[in-house]
Amino acid sequence: MEEGDNLGEKLLMVRNLKKYFKGQNGKILEVLDGINLDITRGEFTSIVGPSGCGKTTFLRILAGLDTQYEGEVYLKGEKVTKPGISTTMVFQDFALFPWRTVLKNITFGLEVRGMRMEEAIEKAREYIKLVGLDGFENAYPHELSGGMKQKVALARALVCNPEVLLMDEPLASLDLQTRNMMQAELVNIWQRTRKTIVYVTHNIEEAVFLSDKVVIFSKRPTKIKDILEVELERPRDRFSEEFVRLRAKIASILAS
Repeated sequence: MEEGDNLGEKLLMVRNLKKYFKGQNGKILEVLDGINLDITRGEFTSIVGPSGCGKTTFLRILAGLDTQYEGEVYLKGEKVTKPGISTTMVFQDFALFPWRTVLKNITFGLEVRGMRMEEAIEKAREYIKLVGLDGFENAYPHELSGGMKQKVALARALVCNPEVLLMDEPLASLDLQTRNMMQAELVNIWQRTRKTIVYVTHNIEEAVFLSDKVVIFSKRPTKIKDILEVELERPRDRFSEEFVRLRAKIASILAS
């Protein structure tokens, strides 16, 4: 499940990205205003910013789900013009199929790609073990806790072996204790797979706990206010002086 020997190369490049919407009254709503960003292979990058500043829109553009914009987005040097197998999104609402078991939810993407069912099941079991859901293969989503549902969503995304995992506030609906537990789980999974992750969150503490790099968006029309490297050793102590200082710095930049 390793990404290979190319850790450190620029995997995603965003150049002068601009996005606007036209309202029913013909008024133009500027959302993204000249975003430039490089994302390195194997890096965990979080994006924080005010509500409505375009964080989800930005992820959709990276995924090729929204192609109506100005500027360029490159993945492995090739321009992103449509959805592809190199990127996968994980959403806040889990988006699981209620009529499918854990195992069959995870095999779904492999089935769509034409993989033989025996091979898909074998691969799904590998990722069920990775996210710690052994014994729940035959459970249905309504039988799972919120944290377990998110693990299924994560396994379903990872099993297709994307180059980039795009995560849109995936833990926002969980209670604090479950959320903290899932953050630790996510770091463990990331360290084992070394996937490139772009993670949107409103939670500054979460961004500091998870990330190698935190990108701070401004309010609309959105620009990048700052990019901070998180050079704290893992596992991270939320109450350490360095952690608290960095969290406060990000909060101050957002408020300025």
